[in-house]
Amino acid sequence: MGKVVTYANNDYLCYCQIKLDNGERVLISIVTVPMPSVKIKKLVFFGFWPIQTIWEYNPTMAGGYEHYVRKMMIMFQDPSALEPKHPLDILRDRLLPCKSISEVRDSLFEAECNLSE
Repeated sequence: MGKVVTYANNDYLCYCQIKLDNGERVLISIVTVPMPSVKIKKLVFFGFWPIQTIWEYNPTMAGGYEHYVRKMMIMFQDPSALEPKHPLDILRDRLLPCKSISEVRDSLFEAECNLSE
């Protein structure tokens, strides 16, 4: 299982860096301005440099802001959970078991494909 290297979820920052089992690192970044989006990036140089966006989701892709929020919740929220979790925590928990960047990508694309079924 991967491990969380850095984590911030407050009024100003919303990100989490995960070191996967094979040593690769990913950054989960959630922003609200200027346009809301979620990005998962591959990091190099001990997690200091993002080189590639692995997955991205934003209101334009979802068909508007309301659809963005609703679809993000459908993709990742556990429907049996008593209380909804923050999207950063949901994504962190989904990616921690991944052993490589390819597993991260597959997991995220699977969630996105299940949305359209």
